[in-house]
Amino acid sequence: MKVLGPVLALWLAACVTPAAPPPAALEPSDLNGTWDVAMFYSPDEPPSSTVLELQVGEGGALTGSFYQSAFEDAEYALRGSTLAFGAVTTDGTAPYSHSGRLVDGKIEGQTLSHGRDFLMIWVATRRGETAPATE
Repeated sequence: MKVLGPVLALWLAACVTPAAPPPAALEPSDLNGTWDVAMFYSPDEPPSSTVLELQVGEGGALTGSFYQSAFEDAEYALRGSTLAFGAVTTDGTAPYSHSGRLVDGKIEGQTLSHGRDFLMIWVATRRGETAPATE
């Protein structure tokens, strides 16, 4: 009976403890809109900022702009609880590959600069929402 007491107590606690609500299902349209981006270019400096515009279309199509450059090629994908996108822009001298995933209402992303040898880490919040904290 000594062993059964703690087991019974755990079982009762599990029965009365409310379960966390399931996360809201993602929709491709969750990417739509204007996003304020904090770009972490140096661990010793505060982030710089820019704007990301996204608009999903049919069949994975995505239009928009990043850092004031229109997407030349872009797609999004929704797989289970993962909503992600990839896009290519250029500044006239070199292409940039961008990718991001929607995580807890913000986009966590990175940009690879081809030919300039850098990878920029960034976080985007929907315009009008709280900016990400700097670390």
